[in-house]
Amino acid sequence: MKYKHIIWDWNGTLLNDTALCVEMLNSSLEKRNLKPISVDEYREKFLFPIKTFYESVGFDFSKEPFEITNEEFHSGFEKNFKRLALQPDALSTIKKLKKKGVTQSILSATIQRKLNNQVKYFGLDSFLDNIVGLSNTPSGFGKEYEGRELLLNVLIPSEETIIVGDSMLDYNVSQSLNISCALIYNGHNNMERLAATGSKTFPNIRSFYDWITN
Repeated sequence: MKYKHIIWDWNGTLLNDTALCVEMLNSSLEKRNLKPISVDEYREKFLFPIKTFYESVGFDFSKEPFEITNEEFHSGFEKNFKRLALQPDALSTIKKLKKKGVTQSILSATIQRKLNNQVKYFGLDSFLDNIVGLSNTPSGFGKEYEGRELLLNVLIPSEETIIVGDSMLDYNVSQSLNISCALIYNGHNNMERLAATGSKTFPNIRSFYDWITN
């Protein structure tokens, strides 16, 4: 295999949480008498920074602080994440790659404490070499910094490392870190947006695994 180190994104890539994220977002929209959005609309518009995304779907932060809406989302997600499941083939793929001697990490825009709890709950922690979240509020900024620290610690050449994600943020992180990128479009952004980056794109984890091992 060309790649000796795989950096997985968490939300949307390994954790199948898009529907819950839309549910939490729509709950906040409805509280403010704003129009709810569909999963397709969400995948078309979702981006970082989150504040900009929220404004694009109707929130007006001249009327209230962004932090109120942001906390609503994260509080709701924390209460409900145990309803979720991993993406199909996520666990089996990580196990198979581990048997092949591939080093695997998670790099997430979730704060570290919450990320540790979630990854452990879904039983992935024992198969991963590194679980890296953010040490501050999960705004999406800082993922590049944490990624650079991760690469320094792993000591595997950048040309043998690939990041696997589901959003434009993951592509941007790969560019910042100067590593390869594969994008899976059953998460938070749609196929059209991901394919436009020029990265390898896949409908699911199984098809990514078939590609990377052949």
